[in-house]
Amino acid sequence: MKLNRRFPLAILLGFSLLSLASCEDDEAATPVTEVTEAHQYVIAASSGENSYLLQTNSIESGSVSAQGGNAIQVLGDRSWFFYEDLAAYSFIYAQNLPGVTSSFVLDEEGMLTQRQELGLEVSMQSRGTYKDNLIVEYSSRSYADPVATFYKINAVTEEISPEISVSTENFTGNGEMAYFTDIAEYGDYILLGVRTISGGADAALGTFGTKYADSTFVAVYDENFNLQKIIRDGGRTGQVAGQSRSQGETGIEQVENGDLYVFSSAMNSTSAPSGVLKINSGELEFDDDYFFNISEASGGNKLYRVYYIGGTTFCLQMYETAGLDITGSTTNSFAIVDVAAKTFNWVTNVPSGITEVSTPYVDQDNNEIVFGITTTDTYPHLYIIDPATATMTQGIEVIAEGISGIGKLSY
Repeated sequence: MKLNRRFPLAILLGFSLLSLASCEDDEAATPVTEVTEAHQYVIAASSGENSYLLQTNSIESGSVSAQGGNAIQVLGDRSWFFYEDLAAYSFIYAQNLPGVTSSFVLDEEGMLTQRQELGLEVSMQSRGTYKDNLIVEYSSRSYADPVATFYKINAVTEEISPEISVSTENFTGNGEMAYFTDIAEYGDYILLGVRTISGGADAALGTFGTKYADSTFVAVYDENFNLQKIIRDGGRTGQVAGQSRSQGETGIEQVENGDLYVFSSAMNSTSAPSGVLKINSGELEFDDDYFFNISEASGGNKLYRVYYIGGTTFCLQMYETAGLDITGSTTNSFAIVDVAAKTFNWVTNVPSGITEVSTPYVDQDNNEIVFGITTTDTYPHLYIIDPATATMTQGIEVIAEGISGIGKLSY
């Protein structure tokens, strides 16, 4: 999609945009001093309580530093979302407190610059895209206040919609409230992954407990957030979640031929396997004849999150410990699956001692997926997975404490 990329000058509100002084590590680093490509890789690194945006022409080798002269400091521990090749959005998550987001784009010379800061009434836990909009959402987790709040942010103009409120009370008719975990575009519809929870109404279940962990729900809304229907399945897998720190991501993915695949982590069920359900192109029902049992194909492991690469190929981030109970299991394993052929291949050459894995960048032009990975014995690196061989290769070194996001912007 071609987008108009003429922006007003950045308005700096609330926090400052700083360039850091060089240090001894700069001799080993290779910061961008001249943009040589029509696009730039952008790495969101972390150090202390702050984030640092770095840009580079290439990610296959070399080094970049959060203490280099071109690093941009963004105050606070932030999560990152890249809207296509247009903008990198930063979010501060603070549960139900007001949230702040700002975005960064490449200027006419290909260098990162900040756009205006946006203040929201609530923090954000789920994000997705719909046409030219970034949609952000916060679900209450209390039965006393059963509501979800949405905003539409136009990625080109930065216009932000008025607050959109959706009731989550007794959402699927099972007596529990909805906790939305994913946002996806499907034609003119907005699809939401739904996790039903007690919200504290049942003291024995607590906040996120449920009596329906073995059911899968997807809500269908029109562009004005009028509920059209709830797609449901019971008994084959569990709820769409992929959740960490109250933030859910991925799970609903449309492929090139129009079919839609719904990945259930079933993370809160000790009886249901992780699995994939299918909605055939143009329909709003699960295909009763299709089911891909991910736990069975993997030898007993559960799915954490999923990323679409192209065709019918996906990269899965998996729990390492086999078994339907994921308690204590880390999410440091990866696999490549073809949902049409129902093939599953573990990714090889994954580094040991992983302490953190970033949200990845899916480079469909080069048919690869790039994760930022932090280990115990070296600086973080980008790691590149070739889906054709299911092999991971170490890329550029990032001199920082961690990596929270990676994307590619154009100008």
